[in-house]
Amino acid sequence: MTDRRALLSSGSEPGGGGPDGLVAILERTLSGDPGRSLAGGVVRQTVQALGRAIVAGRYAEDGPLPTETELAAEYAVGRNALREAIKVLAGKGMIRTARRYGSRIRPRPDWSILDPDVLAWHLQEPDGIGRFLVDIAELREIIEPRAAELAALRATAEEAEEIVALAARLAVETMPQVLDTDVRFHLAVLNASHNRLLSGFARSLDVLLRVQFVVSAHGIAPEFAYSASADYHMGIAEGIRGRDPEKARGAVMAMLTRNRGIAEKVAAPGGPL
Repeated sequence: MTDRRALLSSGSEPGGGGPDGLVAILERTLSGDPGRSLAGGVVRQTVQALGRAIVAGRYAEDGPLPTETELAAEYAVGRNALREAIKVLAGKGMIRTARRYGSRIRPRPDWSILDPDVLAWHLQEPDGIGRFLVDIAELREIIEPRAAELAALRATAEEAEEIVALAARLAVETMPQVLDTDVRFHLAVLNASHNRLLSGFARSLDVLLRVQFVVSAHGIAPEFAYSASADYHMGIAEGIRGRDPEKARGAVMAMLTRNRGIAEKVAAPGGPL
């Protein structure tokens, strides 16, 4: 079994992602997302190092951080850069600062888990990939079947045809273009529900799907790696175009049930990562 932390920091990935390593691939995938920090240089490096340390539990949850002087020495940075890094992490919900009490780690439920940086740091934990795949499978089972039902009832003719066209592309496209088309397909279904709250979730789902697909393509054993599942997608699309909400929902559930089964195998102790 491949060591999970080594996989995330080296250039070896069983899913065949090339020489860059999964972290570098995720960095490129999420580089344009507005949730990423605008910090650069030494501040960015400090944000990354301190963020990973917090996620790894080096500092007690809901407990104090070391003093500014101690942290600056630990991470070999100036105090101004450290202060800027702490501001960035505070914006991600991980740290709270108060002049009287200093900086403290916020409880984990307060963290902005959908922030691309925070998500990437969690994926670097030993159980990060498997747990993420299970979490996203469960979330998608809650959201996407109903969205497909609503899309079958409410999509315009143009929206339905776009969804069918995207499904058809999944049958012929190759990596890495197919990953983007897959994301676009699911967002198109979400938006075709014409539910404003579901559509408002599109940016978060965009991030989650891109991370899921990249991790599945590059971070797990080849026999469980990403597949475009073109038949499932076309079943969803045909259900929407045919105004058949039961068919659309059933195709989504069939696809997500398969995904969850793979995720649970990856997450199991000694799983095929």
